[in-house]
Amino acid sequence: MSELKKFSFAQTVTPDLCGKEPKMQPPAAFMLFQNAASLHAEDIGNGTAALAERGLYWVATHSRIDFYDDARLMDKLTVSTWVNPAKPNAVRGYRGYDIFVGDRRIAEGLTEWVVLNRETGFVRFSEFGFPDGFEFQDYVACGGKLRRFRDEFSDDDEVYTFVVRTSSIDIGRHMNNVAYVRAFLDCFTADEAASMPVATMEARYITACMEGEELKIYKKRTGDGYVLGARRSDGKCAAFLGITLK
Repeated sequence: MSELKKFSFAQTVTPDLCGKEPKMQPPAAFMLFQNAASLHAEDIGNGTAALAERGLYWVATHSRIDFYDDARLMDKLTVSTWVNPAKPNAVRGYRGYDIFVGDRRIAEGLTEWVVLNRETGFVRFSEFGFPDGFEFQDYVACGGKLRRFRDEFSDDDEVYTFVVRTSSIDIGRHMNNVAYVRAFLDCFTADEAASMPVATMEARYITACMEGEELKIYKKRTGDGYVLGARRSDGKCAAFLGITLK
């Protein structure tokens, strides 16, 4: 494989990225990868403002993160991202990520994303407008594998009701993807979250949720971890989170 060319930025593990223990918690990785995608898009001229002028916006529909090691409080991180090539007629693209502390790999991530036109819906990548000469990278993170989710929750799996409030809303005017991850992790105690040996976290985003919506949060134990869901008032799941334990 040729050398992977990545867009990178530096980040210190500050207390806001940690939980009860002085180490970076999984939602922080989701946030850092979201930030990496935004910074990279801005760098190549396809940032939020530039897309808005064309009536476009991009959204992540599925994100997987494999965790390999802990990043401790005040560690110096290198957060990187790259874009995989897409067929011209495709409407779904894939972006890879990783986090290192020096030469030590902390995590690797893969996101499926789409571009939407506010009036007409999905935009094909041939019409999206990457810069001329943009370097797509062939390496697909996490083996390119994304899991399928099914709503198989019973009433006994319901944990609590989450109300979408101000702190969950982003510039897209709907619940931010990272806010779902945080809401799901609130199904666990602080002790449980701090000691959980997470190998993989994978979030599937189905539909946007708006301020004031009530979501029933469900948690089911599986053979190798947990699956969680956020069900809307119409009975349909808006998002899932799968947790695989080491």
